Amino acid sequence: METLDYWLEPDLVIALRHDVERHAEKILRLRKTLEELASLRNAVEVRQIGPPRSFDVYAVDSSYGSPPLELVGGVFTVVAYGYVGVSGGVQDRFLTGALYFADSREGDVSRYAALLEKRLAARLLAGKLRGEKRFDLLVLDGEVAIHPLPFNLAVRGGRLEEVNKAVDRLLSYAARSGASIVAVAKRVRSRYLSLLAGRCLPVNDKVAASAMLRPGEYFSLGKLRDLLPRWVFIHYADCEGGPEREAILKCHKGERVSLSPRGERLCRRLVEFGQNFNAVLTTSTYPHLRLLGDVEVVYYMPPGHRTAVRVEVLDMGGLGVGEIVSYLASTTSTVTGYPQILDAVDQYVRVSPDLVEAVLTALLSKTPESLTHLMWPTNMQKRLASRY
Repeated sequence: METLDYWLEPDLVIALRHDVERHAEKILRLRKTLEELASLRNAVEVRQIGPPRSFDVYAVDSSYGSPPLELVGGVFTVVAYGYVGVSGGVQDRFLTGALYFADSREGDVSRYAALLEKRLAARLLAGKLRGEKRFDLLVLDGEVAIHPLPFNLAVRGGRLEEVNKAVDRLLSYAARSGASIVAVAKRVRSRYLSLLAGRCLPVNDKVAASAMLRPGEYFSLGKLRDLLPRWVFIHYADCEGGPEREAILKCHKGERVSLSPRGERLCRRLVEFGQNFNAVLTTSTYPHLRLLGDVEVVYYMPPGHRTAVRVEVLDMGGLGVGEIVSYLASTTSTVTGYPQILDAVDQYVRVSPDLVEAVLTALLSKTPESLTHLMWPTNMQKRLASRY
């Protein structure tokens, strides 16, 4: 902190120094936890990553100007989405975009971008079905599904129903075209590996898997249809319930217990999950959503790296999980640790703040003067390049 060469209020420096020490102690305490996590490798079948096969591969991604601009009229940003593919040694690229301007939250922008991404992925798979595109593997950024799937169907007629349609269409074309899908999670918040410990782990899956694996290894945790019904008990009762764990589990069994309002809510969530997840896997309105149960959760550590990667695999093409992992590991970027084609599409679809500002300026030029106040920032201290 003493090396800072610009002015900071002394009280702020003191507060930050205190928090640095506190968090440093917290990180040091993780050492013992990581040693305990390493023993969890005995609970799974750890395998060596084999020699890679050559696949024709496409990757789809989306991006938006983040954080979005908070304007008087709502949240404003630009969403870009596209794909990069390598088929028969030839690169294929496509990029398009959309303007987002609505009175909503940033989380809604993220979901909208994910919807555009899944729709484009479905179009790619439809092109494969028609013989217009040739590829074995489709790589997605994140997860195969979009929230609230696979935990629950979006309400029919609600603002999220498009999630059901987009994911069902994606899975339908994957099944019909015989293409395998792998979703690579960059920001891992899940704690599915708590299943191996039988309790809520204090760290996310990326940390836990990195402690369990050595470079060049991988393991499968299993398929979502088997994992999620067991994981929710740990999630709601242990991770969320804490000291009320046992009482929440008894409540789920129908026993009369004394719970706090939070505990009662978690008990209801447990009961509802069984019904909701079953509805996803058995719905006749969106029949291909049942394939979400076949999504396999896999962790691998690329050779030469120290952090694990979590992926979801839906192997509709019968390539083999081991073969897919070996391909991903063999194309790992030395910079990010993720497959190079995912890095390539990430760079291709990136949205700059300058682009967002330029599009907003274009919209302003077509807005009647009496309505331009709708385009003003809600915080004038953050106005764009002194345009306001």
